[in-house]
Amino acid sequence: MYTEEYENRGFPFRNFLLKLILIIIFVFLLVWLLPKFIKPQVVENCDNSNSLSAELSALTSQIFTDNLNTMKEAAINYYTDERLPQEAGESDTMTLGDMIGKKLLTPLIDKNNKACDTEASYVKITKSDDEYILKVNLKDSEKEDYILVHLGCYTYCDSYICEKEKTQVIIKGSKEDNVVTVKPSTKPSPSDEPKPSDEPKPSPSDEPEPSDEPKPSPSDDPEPSDDPTPTPSDGPEPSKVYLYEYEKSTGLEFSKWTSWSAWAQTSCNTKEINCSDSSSSCLKKLQLYSRKEKIGTYDKKYVTTRDEVVQTGSYTQKTCSNYNYVIINNTTYTTTTNYTIVNNITSSTASSKTGWKYNGRKSYSNPPRDTATTHYEFVGADYSYCEETCTTLPNYYYDSYTYTGSIKQVSSTTTTPAGSSTSSSSSSSVEASCGSYVTKTVPIYGTITKSYIDTRKEPLYGTVCYQSTKTRKITDSGKTQYKWSKYNDTSLLNNGWKYTGERKLAN
Repeated sequence: MYTEEYENRGFPFRNFLLKLILIIIFVFLLVWLLPKFIKPQVVENCDNSNSLSAELSALTSQIFTDNLNTMKEAAINYYTDERLPQEAGESDTMTLGDMIGKKLLTPLIDKNNKACDTEASYVKITKSDDEYILKVNLKDSEKEDYILVHLGCYTYCDSYICEKEKTQVIIKGSKEDNVVTVKPSTKPSPSDEPKPSDEPKPSPSDEPEPSDEPKPSPSDDPEPSDDPTPTPSDGPEPSKVYLYEYEKSTGLEFSKWTSWSAWAQTSCNTKEINCSDSSSSCLKKLQLYSRKEKIGTYDKKYVTTRDEVVQTGSYTQKTCSNYNYVIINNTTYTTTTNYTIVNNITSSTASSKTGWKYNGRKSYSNPPRDTATTHYEFVGADYSYCEETCTTLPNYYYDSYTYTGSIKQVSSTTTTPAGSSTSSSSSSSVEASCGSYVTKTVPIYGTITKSYIDTRKEPLYGTVCYQSTKTRKITDSGKTQYKWSKYNDTSLLNNGWKYTGERKLAN
């Protein structure tokens, strides 16, 4: 009884312990195995990141491409006939800044919301022999690249010029369809025209029939695949004969140049015109020449200077009554007459000045100086040795005068000149020689430098320009002729005709 009860009492503990061990083992296995079946979230995040990066890259490329196309379309719309380069090899360039300034487009924004470079981004159109090449260069904050566009005047253009189109043509007749890219069958540019060496005579291998038709013999020339498919009962078709289209373009024709016109005076701002004879806009030429000519006259002044004696003042002084006194350049002289310098000379009074002798008129290269007993009066300039203008001063004419009175130097106004007689009854030699003393006005003369101006009208020279022109006219604006003939018609090819790329069945 005791043993059974004891055993029943201990059994639940063993069960609990066993369950606990099983739970621990299960948790351990779960922790070990679970990471192997659960994909880490970080891997999914990397995949999403790569996908997002690819989407952003595609968006960036699309924005750059859209900006390139915007510049391309604006340039094509801008270059009309009068703005296109005229000669082969000539080109014209506009920066993005120029295009924005001309209101052709608005500023272009890149993926970083920054404006594209307006100087490094540009369009450049160049004329080749038969088409125009448009280069569109774009630089944004991260990338710079360009595209080349072939332009021309094609029949399918909506404007004066447009981008050259290309068409895919499927040629059937082989195990796999051959896809060839060609331009439309409208008037092609000369560079795309086939040459005799480029297009051999048509043969069955060149023009395959549909694959469910019996293969023709070498003598057959089957129709292209767009003809109805013959049935075996129809038998082989006869050979086809084709005609090929040729074209020949003639350029502008001009009249002969006229003779150069007579030289005619023109503005010196006129520009020469020296264009190329091959240019369609070269209808006038202009040449210039210039030379120095007399265009008028002007008053030219010639100035000379000389020393001249003139009265500068006077003073009152006690003097000998028997003499007159004068002071010249601080030296005192006695005179027998009143000393007065010659002035206000006229042609009628030149030889009738009291106290002065007229000596006549002379020409001097160097103006003469006055002294106490000689005086010169200015008359005018002598241009006899000059031509239209004097390179140096001219000679000058002066009237010459000599003092006729007695004049001697003394020490003062109260002394007599040397050699004067004296009275024996005089108390002194001074009183006897002077006789008596009186108060007189003594004139004062001095030498000053005076300027003399003579004016003469002389010629005025300047540059005069002349122009001469010659002209010509357009006599034939040019045209393109078309003819149909056999393949490799040398009579046409050697005479300037070219293939257009078109052909048709002969009637």
